[in-house]
Amino acid sequence: MYSYVKKNINLIISVFILLGPILDLITGFCIHSLNINLTLGIIIRMIFLIYMCLIVIFIFKKKKLIIPYLIIGIYFIMYTLGMIIFKNTILFNEIQGLVKVFYFPILFISIYSIKDEINTSKMTLFVILFLYLLFIFTPTLLGIGYKSYEVTKVGTLGFFNSANEVSGIISILTPIMFIILYRSKSLFSTIILLIMYLVVILMMGTKTPLLSLIITLLVVFTHFGIKLIIEKKYKTILISSIVIIIGIISLIIIIPKTNFYKNIKTHLDYLGLNNITEVFTKEKYIDHFIFSSRLKFLKNKSKIYNKAPIYKKIFGIGYLNNNKEVKMIEMDYFDIFYSHGIIGFIVFFAPTLYILYDIFKRKREKSFDNLMLYVSVFLISILSLLTGHIITAPSVSLLCILIFIMLSIKNKKHLLIIEDNEEFYLKDKISNEYEIKLIKNDIKEKNNIKLLIYKIINYMTYDICICYHISYEHSSELAIVSSDNRVIFINKDMNVKRNEIFMYFKDIRIYQYKLLLFDNKIRKDKFLSIYNNLKERCIVFNKNDDINEILLNN
Repeated sequence: MYSYVKKNINLIISVFILLGPILDLITGFCIHSLNINLTLGIIIRMIFLIYMCLIVIFIFKKKKLIIPYLIIGIYFIMYTLGMIIFKNTILFNEIQGLVKVFYFPILFISIYSIKDEINTSKMTLFVILFLYLLFIFTPTLLGIGYKSYEVTKVGTLGFFNSANEVSGIISILTPIMFIILYRSKSLFSTIILLIMYLVVILMMGTKTPLLSLIITLLVVFTHFGIKLIIEKKYKTILISSIVIIIGIISLIIIIPKTNFYKNIKTHLDYLGLNNITEVFTKEKYIDHFIFSSRLKFLKNKSKIYNKAPIYKKIFGIGYLNNNKEVKMIEMDYFDIFYSHGIIGFIVFFAPTLYILYDIFKRKREKSFDNLMLYVSVFLISILSLLTGHIITAPSVSLLCILIFIMLSIKNKKHLLIIEDNEEFYLKDKISNEYEIKLIKNDIKEKNNIKLLIYKIINYMTYDICICYHISYEHSSELAIVSSDNRVIFINKDMNVKRNEIFMYFKDIRIYQYKLLLFDNKIRKDKFLSIYNNLKERCIVFNKNDDINEILLNN
């Protein structure tokens, strides 16, 4: 049991986060159809939190975490005592709010402590985004599902409950979508996905996903614009500019027919304004239109805080006042401060900021993937301030943690070895600087479901992949899916005339390997008689050569 958990912790976390959209569907059903506020979703997420705390202590032996756990536990006790002493609140509601908010720092501490064991795939996050889009898009087409707003404004949320949380998830995962689309070779699938995405964010009626899309697109266009200018690809720039202009014109035509536009117009009518520029003429208009009255809620919460006893100012005023629910500010940083006081604010952010400093103090590779991850981090930071329900909502905060972990630099490089019937005899000579994962390629017949699951969980999660033998199709497919940095070891005779050894590669796959290792010069020469243009990638390699030097230099 212990060894299984330690070996498969990445799979366990990936499966759990893939269940997120399903849990939120159940939550929506419980709240809207059964009127049950304590939902299965929050219960399962809390069980997962406790489970993670236990395994990092007892299985991964991270004993140092006992100290931050104890500090948070002591704060929990002091917070609860305050609620009991002043007897003006419902204890269950207060504890529920406490646990939901501190879900983020507790889980962040736990997962970061085993970051070297975790390699969450961007494809996993993309599939989560796709599921949320699908479960909103389909009910929207059918004219069913729950509303984003109870009164005045319009919008559809599929069968989910919280517009703010779902909007937050879609927003912070938007840059991840562009990572996958950038790698996609299917134009048709890309167009279909973008149409679904645009329909959802415009019909939900909320502003947050559209803002996130605009920010992400600005970064994407700037990145590739600069790259094309440097490479002097002016024809591509012209074609891209035309496509962008057509896209903007299309949106201008479509937007007036969407819920997003209807809500903008309804909001302006409510404020008695003729156009959006008038919003910026008065502070109350800015607060109501831009911040959805959050600045007003901030002032109200501040007044309650200022009137509270000194104990509550230190440990938090909670979520109710005289047994009545206090309207959340929906600006995470302020909600944490007022609801949990000075000590709670410090306990929440001290470990969080320490981990973030440790992550971002190190230089990392300049790549489009990392650029998009930085955009996600920016969106997490800014949306936590402006719209809330990001780091204080368990369903969203877990995804935030995994995005941060993706940017962390591991102490060891992750190396995947795909073996065939025989073991890869060089694995024992590989330096302990690599975290080695072995996969036995025992798939003899095509299994699309198994490959799909593998791709979702392991897509581009390895720094290096060594494919041992090339006689089976799935060896090649697994290698191409697992890493950009692919090496193949060839120690089988080839029939040059029939070329059967590459029948599953369909020629083009062999070009996707960065390095080709041959156990002798004869096999290498036979191979180059067919693929002479790959000469620079081919190396004769035997048991006495240093595999680590090969991996390091290539």
